[in-house]
Amino acid sequence: MRAASMRIFRQILPLLLLLLAACQPSGEKPAADTREVVDMAGRRMRVPVTIERAYSTRPGSVTLYAVAPDLMVNRSLWMTDGAERFMSPAYLKLPFSDGSAEEIVRLHPDVIISYFSINRQSIDQADRLSQRTGVPVFMVDMEMKRYPEAFAAMGELLGRQEQTARMSAYLEKWLLPVFAKAARIPASQRKRVYYAEGNRGLNTDPSGSFHSQIIDLVGATNVAQVSLLSGKGMSAVSMEQVLQWNPDVVIVWTGMGASMTTFRNITGDPLWQRVPAIREGRIHQIPYLPFGWFDRPPGTNRILGALWLAQLLYPDLYHIDLEDAAREYFSVFFHRDLTAAELREVMHPLALPGVDRREVANKLSGHDETSR
Repeated sequence: MRAASMRIFRQILPLLLLLLAACQPSGEKPAADTREVVDMAGRRMRVPVTIERAYSTRPGSVTLYAVAPDLMVNRSLWMTDGAERFMSPAYLKLPFSDGSAEEIVRLHPDVIISYFSINRQSIDQADRLSQRTGVPVFMVDMEMKRYPEAFAAMGELLGRQEQTARMSAYLEKWLLPVFAKAARIPASQRKRVYYAEGNRGLNTDPSGSFHSQIIDLVGATNVAQVSLLSGKGMSAVSMEQVLQWNPDVVIVWTGMGASMTTFRNITGDPLWQRVPAIREGRIHQIPYLPFGWFDRPPGTNRILGALWLAQLLYPDLYHIDLEDAAREYFSVFFHRDLTAAELREVMHPLALPGVDRREVANKLSGHDETSR
């Protein structure tokens, strides 16, 4: 009798195992195929041992592209005109998705990487997103001084330690020395900078905003004394305020891309000529290929922006070879070796085709006949 029972049990055992597997909730992996990780907010979660598909929320696409472009399942950022040729064909084919839970679920990521400021609000948002999608949300702090930690965390999460080590080595070579020197600049010797945003240049972000963080980090003073707006920022200001602040240097945002509408409007507006920095030619267009070097997105593209602004403001202090820095940055962070022509293009937006350099020079020198 016992022998017959054992035969029956052996016969139905495979069926029992199949039933148990079918009862396992869809989308969940057996514990043996997962591992515990801790994100930069101190949140613990389980992720697959090997992550094969990663979703990035805004503005993390640039950073995830640097670490593991082959794992990306989405794009979350629009590029300026002409930027496509600097990105891989595989990246350009990715669907554009900007955080909808339904879109995320359809893309079947193993993990969602939330790249933003870490605070109570963003932590709650990450928790809600994970609950709605059933996908772990790994938070990465976008604060520039925490880049070494951020790169290490992403390398460990995605199994790309070798690549993130290259990224960290770049920081140690180029960016961290800037931070160290900036901290030693006396307040009385700091250049005063106005960050001109918006169509007419009469929007800006004050000190303390991640949109203008680079100004503080390179040892300059942000002249804007306005309320800090969360999210997209861009506080409105008046020409009278700009005149009162009297900046040493004006830098122009990249939101208009190759049209450089803001730069053209400022240099062609007689009212702006009342500002000494504009009248004397101390206005500079921030480079913007393939993404703005200064902001929007506030991703790792800001590394180049920090080097650019540091050398622009304090050439005798930093001694940065911007061509070498840009060439190496593109190789490490964009996986692309620039030609000599491409290097000139990304570094000198005012020299791009379609930009009348004589017109710009005339406007800056106050000899623009078309405005008379």
